[in-house]
Amino acid sequence: MAVKVTAVCLVYLLRRVSDLLRWEYKNSSFKLPWKQQTLPIFSENSPFYHTLQQPTPLTAEEEQDLKLAHKRLMSICEKSFESNVPVVIDVEDTSIQPAIDYMTYWASIKYNEPQRAILYGTIQAYLKDAGDRMALTKKAGDKMGLPLGFKFVRGDYMSSERKLAQSLGVESPIHDTIDDAHNCYNGSARYMLDQVSSGPGGIILATHNLDSEHGIMLRIGTGLEKLSSRTYAMKVASRP
Repeated sequence: MAVKVTAVCLVYLLRRVSDLLRWEYKNSSFKLPWKQQTLPIFSENSPFYHTLQQPTPLTAEEEQDLKLAHKRLMSICEKSFESNVPVVIDVEDTSIQPAIDYMTYWASIKYNEPQRAILYGTIQAYLKDAGDRMALTKKAGDKMGLPLGFKFVRGDYMSSERKLAQSLGVESPIHDTIDDAHNCYNGSARYMLDQVSSGPGGIILATHNLDSEHGIMLRIGTGLEKLSSRTYAMKVASRP
């Protein structure tokens, strides 16, 4: 089941939380009293230009709204857990994605079991930090004995992300060339395919790229037959 966090939490609040999470990452002394246990959501090359100055703390009303958003997501997860139906959290642009990842990984810690991933986050491979973020999160999950699920897509919001970065005079978070994006997607897919072939976790691969499809099929056909018992879904879609 696909879920958009923007349906359970105000976009304004997701932007506020993302700003605070970015500021915390860059300033270790900055504390967020409302923050719950989660996994890494940034790497050193993640875009931070959305937050140019220290954000104000969440108001009591905003904290209450965040609690309500957690409660709504919990209701979805609990029903999905009971029904053994994985939840795939959809992706948004970088201005609010940190808050979405925060909530996704919080729910993953709460609901993923040692041998199955019920929660899947989404990674956009056209972002320069995508591979690093995925690896950091996966390693942190491994240390906790926590299986993680990822959905890989090449991405959306290319025009708006580049336009914003250009307006601020900063480097675009999008890969400089399409080949860089392809390499990030294919490399991340290979990494996770290898991971879930020998341990718990899950991967969903969504692509219209024929070269990626061919590489994925070859990898499965050369020793990863057992993959199907260790992941919930693989989606490979193609266009003529």
